[in-house]
Amino acid sequence: MTHHRLQLVAREAVRVALAAVLPVCVGCAGSDAASGEAASGDTPRAGRLVSAAWARPADSGATSGAYLTIVNADSVATELVAVTSTAATAAEVHESMQHDGMAHMMARAAVPISPRDSLVMQPGGVHVMLLQLTRTLAVGDTVPLTLRFAAGDSLVVRVPVRAP
Repeated sequence: MTHHRLQLVAREAVRVALAAVLPVCVGCAGSDAASGEAASGDTPRAGRLVSAAWARPADSGATSGAYLTIVNADSVATELVAVTSTAATAAEVHESMQHDGMAHMMARAAVPISPRDSLVMQPGGVHVMLLQLTRTLAVGDTVPLTLRFAAGDSLVVRVPVRAP
């Protein structure tokens, strides 16, 4: 199965799961650590969920990657426009790609998420780069990430550190 086909199958699975749980989950996106919580001063949007989050272990001062799935269960599109973390000097959304047989990585200023769809951040694709870590990330630790969206809302998630 091709990578593109796997992504389509994964997105369809998310849509089916949303249809089953959306009536229960609307409004809960900002209420627990598994889904995230509103950043101070922000009101979370109902129906924004995070799952399958993890980050790579790395030494202080090094670079790490974080991977997660952001589900937009809302009826309107959104864009992920920034990521920050107290565990790194900078956090950026990057995308890995192949061009002329060479692997390249490029920063993304914004990543759209269609209504009732998801953004799957994974190794070799779109992901969060944590630059100049302010502390060591060891297996079992958690990393706080603040996800900022185009509508002005934010979602704080605690990402577990684990071996790839």
